[in-house]
Amino acid sequence: MSLRIAYRMRQLWQALGFHAESIDARTLEEYLNPEQRELFQSMPAAEQRHSLATLRTLQAKGHFEQALLQAALLHDAGKAGGRVRLWHRVATVLLRSLAPALLVPLARNEPGTWRYPFFVQLHHAERGAALAAEAGTHALAVALIRWHHSAPHESALGPQAQELLTWLQAADGQN
Repeated sequence: MSLRIAYRMRQLWQALGFHAESIDARTLEEYLNPEQRELFQSMPAAEQRHSLATLRTLQAKGHFEQALLQAALLHDAGKAGGRVRLWHRVATVLLRSLAPALLVPLARNEPGTWRYPFFVQLHHAERGAALAAEAGTHALAVALIRWHHSAPHESALGPQAQELLTWLQAADGQN
């Protein structure tokens, strides 16, 4: 539990802007088509920094599969336009840990309400997969985005894709 708290505190520190990752346009052009870059740019700045750090972690570990790296950059694209603020993220983490039964009824698919960002937080993987597919993303990358919060063995992925999902999740968890 204490490692998870330290991880969340680091995320909070980064979200407040104390860890600025530069977004290298050449990196985005290397892995994303124009529609995907537009989707990436629509993500909140904190999610862009997180996604870029996830990509860099995968590269540092020797993973260069195009679909995996696209998934790293776009795995949180479902949060775009969801008006998810820092307090929503903090509240979601706390509710998941302390009172998970309260989170689902709190989240509503009602854009414009204070409950909508909680819905976005809970469903960003599915939303992101749909947006990535619309942007012409490789089917494997779309599947990795869709399942990035699921245990690999619970996903509908084959063994090789499950291995990629494990790598994505590990890099996501480190950032």
